[in-house]
Parts: sequence; C-alpha cells; structure tokens
Amino acid sequence: MTAALKGAVCRGCGLALKGKPYHEGGGAYHPRTDERCKHNFYGGYVCSAQCDFRVSLTQEQSMPGHDHSQTRLSVFAQQSYNDNWSAQ
Repeated sequence: MTAALKGAVCRGCGLALKGKPYHEGGGAYHPRTDERCKHNFYGGYVCSAQCDFRVSLTQEQSMPGHDHSQTRLSVFAQQSYNDNWSAQ
C-alpha cells in the first residue's frame, strides 16, 4: 500500500503546492506566486500551461485509439486547456 499524499502536487512537474491533495477537494496555490492552480482536464492540479499541455498529451497518448506520436490534444482537452490559460 502506498503512503497518502500529504499535500497538493503539480501533476506535470511534481512541484509541491500549497493546499490539500486533489482527491481531497479544495484548492491549491503556487508556492512562489500564491496564484490558484488550475485543474487539468484529466484531473489533478497543474502549475503552468506547459505542465497542463504535457500532462494532457501524455494521458491521451496512452489511451486506446491514440498514438504515442500524437502531438495535438483532443477537442475537449484542447478546449479545457484554452479555458484555463486564455486569459494569461
């Protein structure tokens, strides 16, 4: 059995965030900027647009019907990415 996470973590780079783990609900905040972290389309917190894109793409590449050489996000994951980061 694995040990429970003690705090929020960026799903993309593993950066320790301020707040509770994603599965406990609530929010997470970036440790340097104190900005609220975004939610990835497939779950979990992400600290930056780069982490968000990388995590979504990696998740999709491992799904049935997708290819490891895929370079673009699916329509719904891309829309979520745009919603998260368009204002920044």
